[in-house]
Amino acid sequence: MKISLIILALFHSVLFADQDPVPPKYNIQQKILCAGDTMDLGNKAIKFNKIVSDSRCPNGVTCIWAGEVKVLIEFYEDGEFKGDKVITGSNISLGQNEVVSGTDISIAEFFNVKGLKIKGVVVSPYPQANEKITADEYSVNLEISERVETD
Repeated sequence: MKISLIILALFHSVLFADQDPVPPKYNIQQKILCAGDTMDLGNKAIKFNKIVSDSRCPNGVTCIWAGEVKVLIEFYEDGEFKGDKVITGSNISLGQNEVVSGTDISIAEFFNVKGLKIKGVVVSPYPQANEKITADEYSVNLEISERVETD
């Protein structure tokens, strides 16, 4: 019995030795953007430029390939263009919407800020059989996460 407790205590100390004593905190912002709209983050801004391509398999259709959607996002700091990034996503349907990106897409290279990430992108509307989506019908629900430094 004593050996079991010792082994359990050693396992517990090894398991939790490298963990932060205080979990990190995040500032999370979310906004729905139409083409040309901007999400302001203090002196930083993220702009939904356009849908580059949308080959998602429409509802009501059987497809061999699930398809994907590509979203062009632009980054600005103090009004100055810093760069852009195409986010390509897979076909994960959530009702009439689609999650296009995995979580934690780093955008720190545009702002020199450690811990700034795109946590989620949802493109609407989801394609329907025999219906064309025009560029002005698209919207992107963008979620940004920034790690807050704690003392």
